[in-house]
Amino acid sequence: MAIVTVPRVLREKLGEEGAEALVALLNEAAHHERNNLLGILEERFERRVTDEGKRLDNRITEVEARLNERITEVEARLNERITEVEARLNERITEVEAKLEKQIAEVEGRLNGRIAEVEARLNERITEVEAKLEKQIAEVEGRLNERITEVESRLNERITSVEAKLEKQIAEVEARLGERLAGVRADLIRWMFLFWVGQIGTLVALLFAFLR
Repeated sequence: MAIVTVPRVLREKLGEEGAEALVALLNEAAHHERNNLLGILEERFERRVTDEGKRLDNRITEVEARLNERITEVEARLNERITEVEARLNERITEVEAKLEKQIAEVEGRLNGRIAEVEARLNERITEVEAKLEKQIAEVEGRLNERITEVESRLNERITSVEAKLEKQIAEVEARLGERLAGVRADLIRWMFLFWVGQIGTLVALLFAFLR
């Protein structure tokens, strides 16, 4: 801690400059003392840490060695137990496989018998259904053929009637178009005659003009 003030008695005896110099000296001494103390504490702390680190390394080495021994022993015992368990499991698996194969063979035999019975019943049902469907199809085809014949006859009648009407209408339209075309042809002939007459008159007038 830095010294800030000096007692008045010392300040009066030393004067202002002497008091300030004394304060500076004491502060510097305190600073050096503090640095020395920190250095000593730091050195002791480092030495303590180094010693503790060495002891911990030794303890860790010892513990690691003991653990490795224990792990080796445990691994050996576990390997023996695993070998024994594998042998027992293989025996049990062999027994279970034999039982399962026997049961599977029995189930397959029963299922094959059931499948044969079901196939026979299904074939009978399919034959019956096919016969019924063929009979129904024949009946439906007969009814459809009758309906188709009736529809064809009605359509033929409608078509014949429509054709007659259309032929009559076409004849009427052709007659009207013939009359219209005859009128248009006469108009064209008259227009062409007048056009050529005008052109010839124009040419005659030009010839007379040149000849004069």
